[in-house]
Amino acid sequence: MQARPLSVFLLFFIPALGGLLFGYDIGSTSYAVAQLQDSTYSGTSWSSSASSPFLKGLLTTSTTLGAFLGSIIVFQIADKIGRKIELQSGSGLYILGASGMYLSSFPTSSHLSVSLLVIFRIIYGLGIAFSMHGAPTYIAEMSPSNLRGFLVSLKEAFIVVGILGGYFVGYMLEDYVGGWKYTWGCSLVVSVPQFFMLWWLPKSSRFLMLVGKEEEAMESIEWVFEGEVGELFEDIKGQVGRQREKELTQGTTSIFALKWRGALLAGVGLVVLQQVTGQPSILSYATPILDSAGLESYSSVLVGVFKIFATMFAVLYVDSYGRRKLLFIGNSLMLLALVTLTVTFFFGDGDDDEGLGVRQIVTLGGMFVYIGGYQVGFGPIAWLMISECFPLEIRGQAVAFAVQMNFFWNMVVQFLVPVIQDSIGNVAMFGIFSLLTAFSIWFVNGYVPETKGLSLEEIEKFFEKQHREKNGKDVKTPLLSHIV
Repeated sequence: MQARPLSVFLLFFIPALGGLLFGYDIGSTSYAVAQLQDSTYSGTSWSSSASSPFLKGLLTTSTTLGAFLGSIIVFQIADKIGRKIELQSGSGLYILGASGMYLSSFPTSSHLSVSLLVIFRIIYGLGIAFSMHGAPTYIAEMSPSNLRGFLVSLKEAFIVVGILGGYFVGYMLEDYVGGWKYTWGCSLVVSVPQFFMLWWLPKSSRFLMLVGKEEEAMESIEWVFEGEVGELFEDIKGQVGRQREKELTQGTTSIFALKWRGALLAGVGLVVLQQVTGQPSILSYATPILDSAGLESYSSVLVGVFKIFATMFAVLYVDSYGRRKLLFIGNSLMLLALVTLTVTFFFGDGDDDEGLGVRQIVTLGGMFVYIGGYQVGFGPIAWLMISECFPLEIRGQAVAFAVQMNFFWNMVVQFLVPVIQDSIGNVAMFGIFSLLTAFSIWFVNGYVPETKGLSLEEIEKFFEKQHREKNGKDVKTPLLSHIV
């Protein structure tokens, strides 16, 4: 049995475009919101209102709010509609949201314009939820086990490419009146082709087996692999059969069942810590934060370029170094950078010296290391873990719940960043993120197992074995370092 290179490329590339569109919104928002506050270039009558911390936070977090609401919907329907329909729905919502954001500039009423902009940004966020749940799950279920870590992590690289693209387009249009609407509208260049390309992909073989469509499942497997695929087919069929037998004798399993506690804690814990350590939210405010350190707006583009190189390190080594080692390396780098940024802003917060002085160089370097650490660890590994650590019987709902928690805390932190900056400053903000990053190192050591080289079915058996060994007892301080 051998994977078909073109099929593997397509099953990754087309869903991963949803991640690129997610990243594009992160990068472009940093510039678009800044331009909306500029009376010269916003092209609106409400630019002064956009400068308020509340509206600034609302415009920035509205897509995250949509993603959170969308993840609640996905939680209910993921295992009913399947991964492919999720991805198609996400692409359609991207198109509707981007079109609406562009058109929101036309109403003459400022209240109507703001309301439409927020509504369509929420709709775009709904697309993020469907795409960010469907993409890693589809890629993990369809890809060869020896490439699964690489491909799911490479999806994170597409998010980073999107962020860089958003920074670049925003930077190029920042001196054009009304450039913000073109910046956000440019996502149509990707979302429209993706919508049509998704029709070429087969449905997930594991999902098809789950709903009893064995012939289609075999066709889906044969679309990815050439040669004898009977053993893989029987493995998937056997796992689904065991699940159905359990459902008949024990009823449907809840994602909160005691036996899946280890998997749920590892997966959900990572995506929550991914957000509360601050890096995803900081990216949305990269331009004003770097401005406060006396750096030019193009510095955020440099940050985006560096982010790609850091991501590729994790992508290339995730299946050789393993998940835990990269998390330790990444979190340690983040902690070092956050402590450096805290000290730098403590001794220089409010310093407006022009040019690249010591403070500016240290700040930019600290941001590079902070982002590099995230891209080596939390960035790719959190999404990889939630796509592979949950068993088939709860995978749809469990991944949806993890995505829900991810976007909820993203929304909270993203909204609080400008409030914290205005009230207690950058020193306190980076100090808080430092403490949370230190906690994340402890969490990874105690709760996150190593899954490299294991098939999805083997990972499921591992968590079942772990539950049996604990015999349902509540272990107060579980240390899973022996799992490496």
